Amino acid sequence: MIEISNLKQEKDLEIIAEEYSNYYNNSVLEEKWTKESAIKLFKYFYNQAPDLFFIAYDNEIPVGVIMTCLKPWWNGMHLEDGETFVCKEYQQKGIAKMLFKKLFEYAIDKYDATTLEAHTYEDENGFPYCWYKRLGFETIDDWKIISGDIKKIVNKL
Repeated sequence: MIEISNLKQEKDLEIIAEEYSNYYNNSVLEEKWTKESAIKLFKYFYNQAPDLFFIAYDNEIPVGVIMTCLKPWWNGMHLEDGETFVCKEYQQKGIAKMLFKKLFEYAIDKYDATTLEAHTYEDENGFPYCWYKRLGFETIDDWKIISGDIKKIVNKL
């Protein structure tokens, strides 16, 4: 039975980080994660907002994670720049929905949160973008995600 809770043990980060790095290293994103870089990401979010960091456990084994930060905005508190991951063999079992529900209910209750802002990608099957759309997330067409090599940019400043 899947249980959603806050982080139970520090070693759980290592377990889920290894799964995360293996999954994304073999995805369409061509990201080059290591277990260590994934642990740094998870610790970053955990240190920012430990109460907004939830793990899905199957018999005490971590199989999914959701994490985010919180920021005040003109229309209320926003969950911002989050990350969601479910181990490959546990996907399509409703675990991501369980993680989102736990996070959202907690954030609404504790912080009166109003919005989640995030970016995502789309693989050859339209996943996960189409999944988010089915949940009710909307695309903001006039917003753009920007990214740049700051060493190159600083030379233009």
